[in-house]
Amino acid sequence: MTSGAVQPRSRPRSSTGGVKGVTGVEALHLQLAMIARPGELIEIRQLRPARQHFVPADRLHEVATVVIGLGRRSDVYVGAAPRMTRDGSKGGVHHAHALWVDCDAPGSADRLRAFEPAPTVVLRSGRDGGLHGWWASREPVSAPAELERALRRLAHHLGADMACCDSARIMRAAGTWNHKHGEPKAVEVERLELDVFTAAEIVGALPDPPGRSLTVRPTNHEGVAADDPLHGKVKPATYVQALTGLTPNREGKIPCPLHEDRTPSFQVYADSGWFCFGCDRGGRIYDLAALLAGYPLPLRGADFLAVRAVLLRHFATELAS
Repeated sequence: MTSGAVQPRSRPRSSTGGVKGVTGVEALHLQLAMIARPGELIEIRQLRPARQHFVPADRLHEVATVVIGLGRRSDVYVGAAPRMTRDGSKGGVHHAHALWVDCDAPGSADRLRAFEPAPTVVLRSGRDGGLHGWWASREPVSAPAELERALRRLAHHLGADMACCDSARIMRAAGTWNHKHGEPKAVEVERLELDVFTAAEIVGALPDPPGRSLTVRPTNHEGVAADDPLHGKVKPATYVQALTGLTPNREGKIPCPLHEDRTPSFQVYADSGWFCFGCDRGGRIYDLAALLAGYPLPLRGADFLAVRAVLLRHFATELAS
């Protein structure tokens, strides 16, 4: 337990795997109270039909009622960080009151259960073995830089989904149902305590993911020479726009074309390539062209020659200059 944290009596788990004596609505109230404070907004998003709601956090009972009602017939999510405006992108996020992870990969859930400090709340996501962990923060964690770095360190350590390291992320809510995989499955509570932490207590000793100090990961494809003209003459901003049809903003970012990305997390660098902080992938021109065309990485043999031939034709003007 963390010094100074509230330490209620531990609750035994029921035979269904939830926390005995705690209803989904009660767990949802705690989850919502971790997310936002009075004066802030909670984003509620449902998939079918696609709708977005922003409800004041000082009306938690109303928020919980809406979420539970929607969750009976549709996948419903809540913004993991509070919204300061009616904006579901990073533009509406100034800080967060919690850290979170989505552990759905083999072994990741076991690492979450063994992690110290243990999460304030752990939810079963409705996927086989999938868990969502939430740590209540004693002080607001500023977004996006500080928050997203903490989320990446935590997710990397646990083998969790790196795509959830986004300050505008939406997550499943306690007491709802996962409708994605055939028969709906309840989003259940596995752990619920009232512990609160500082971000340093949660991730202070954890390293950054490998390669985060680099702008991109090195390309290692057969047949790529160090002086390959596609690397030297065709700049990242040029080939990213040509291959994706998206123009980098003033910060050099676009919504990632490789995964569902509501906010620009795909960074385009001046000379060294590109990196997506949502799906944790990066590289140079061959990597992007291969991924967009559905080729496996690293490119080899005939696959590499096919991608290279297309790129040489596509950028003939740039190469001739």
